[in-house]
Formats: sequence, C-alpha cells, structure tokens
Amino acid sequence: MNKTIITLLLALVAMAGYSQELKMNEPTINDYIPLLNAKGYKAYSFDVSAIKGRNLTVNYREFVNGKEVEESPRLLMPYTFESNGDKLIFGFLPSETDSLVQFCFNLENTLSFTSSLKLKQIYWESEDKYIYSYISKPFELTAPLDKETFIPLVCYCSFWYDAEAKVTRCCGEDIIKPDLSSDILKYIPHYYVLGIIIY
Repeated sequence: MNKTIITLLLALVAMAGYSQELKMNEPTINDYIPLLNAKGYKAYSFDVSAIKGRNLTVNYREFVNGKEVEESPRLLMPYTFESNGDKLIFGFLPSETDSLVQFCFNLENTLSFTSSLKLKQIYWESEDKYIYSYISKPFELTAPLDKETFIPLVCYCSFWYDAEAKVTRCCGEDIIKPDLSSDILKYIPHYYVLGIIIY
C-alpha cells in the first residue's frame, strides 16, 4: 500500500510540473534598458535636491596612461548656472563616428545640452587591428559636498589589450573611487572623469 501512495504522489508531482507554462508579458520601459545599453545608450541619474538653488559648473578631466592631460580640467559648459531641479542625468549615446562619443547632460528644470568627447584607439595585437572600445562606470558618492571641489560622477574609460589572454577588456571595479585609487584605473590607457563643481 505504501508503494501505491508513493506512486500516486510521484504522479501528482509530475502532473503539477506539466501544468506549468510560460506566459508572455507586456514589455515595460525597463525591458528596453538592456537593448539600449547594447546599442551604446547609457544613463546615470543622480538626486541633486541637496544642492538645489546653488550654482554649479559641469567639468571633466582627461587621463592618458594614468596621467591627467595638460589642458585638463575643462568646462563642458562655458558658464556657471543655478540648479533648480532635483534630478541630474549624465548619459552617453552613439556617435556617427567611432572616434567620438556623444555625451548628454540634463539638470531638471535648469539646463540640457549635448557635447562630444574624443576617443583614442587601442591596438588589438592578436587581431592585428586598431579599435575604439569604451565603457562607462559611476563613481562612489561621498559626503560632504564641499564648495569649489570637483565631484566626480561618471568615468568613461577605454578597454586595454591583455597580451596574456590576447583579448581587449575593461574588467575590474564596477564603481570607481573618487580619489582615483581604484585598481582598474592602472590598466586603462585613456579615460574621462565627468562631474560637477558646486559654488
């Protein structure tokens, strides 16, 4: 009798398994994010309500082989403006040419603009070709927000060639330390640090 009960229980479990089915969902806006990222669109959203009403500038620093280039830092906007919104978005979008990346800045109720950053090729030795390959990573946010101090928000960084693995890569920390002490930055041949200065 015990065998009969066990057999019936196993049959019920099997039937329950067969009754499961897949269902199609209506896609939401979040379902499109992986598709947009795959095509080179990336957005970073920041809550800036703490600096509402204060003046700020949008700046970037450029680094080649771990050293800041002479002309850095640079203003992305030619003037200081007052923050009137609660949300700031830094974003990247594809360019018509591989040697540039389009950069978008949007401060809610205040200002929106698009600019571009020049990229540098790396030599992919095992494939015997030059390529442009970049990725963006956010910075760790720290407090307090000191006046007239550069606050890094996003790092836009190049891949590098790994001779041992014979591949190009840009793996390491997903969040960059604001003092640029993250280990990954030792390997990256070219990167930009984008951020703001509050006045």
